[in-house]
Parts: sequence; structure tokens; C-alpha cells
Amino acid sequence: MDKADAVNIAQRYAGAVKANYNYIKIILFGSYAKGNFNDDSDIDIAVIFKDYSNLIDMQLELMRLRRKIDSRIEPHPFRESEFELSNPIVNEIIKYGQEIKINAAK
Repeated sequence: MDKADAVNIAQRYAGAVKANYNYIKIILFGSYAKGNFNDDSDIDIAVIFKDYSNLIDMQLELMRLRRKIDSRIEPHPFRESEFELSNPIVNEIIKYGQEIKINAAK
């Protein structure tokens, strides 16, 4: 699998998330965004929401949705208010991440 495949998987996942939840942004990050992936790499995807009531419940829901797309997806939910540069993971996402847009034409 290459980066283009990871982006395609992330787009499909974004479509599944959009069908169930309103999110602000979905960003591919980690090894596929940086280009240093290998055969064992997961597909890190940040999902930024305006808000949600419970982090664990949201994480479980996002994990459930990944089963329909690809088990290598590793979803990372964030509240918009928590998505700030002082968080090292957020800093990496902003620096290296690629925002995922859903293809309108199928």
C-alpha cells in the first residue's frame, strides 16, 4: 500500500463518518502523511468535532466505523476546543497532516 491508497481509504472512512456524525475536519497524519510508512503502519486519522459528550464512547464509535472500511485505520477524535498547538500530537497533525476531502463524484 502506498500513500495514495491510504488517502483513498481515508476518504472512504470520512464518508462513513459523515454519514453518522457532523465533523469539522478529517486529517490523515502519521507515517502515511510524512511518507515514512512501512508494511506494518496503521492509518492515523484525526477526526475533529465541534464537541462530543464522551471521549471513550466517541472512540468506540469511530473504531466501529473503521471495521466497514479498513482495520488499519486508527481514529483519533478531538474536540475543536482541544485542537491546539500546545498538544504535541496536534502539533504533528498540523505540521504534517493532509486534510481529507470526500470525493463528490462517484
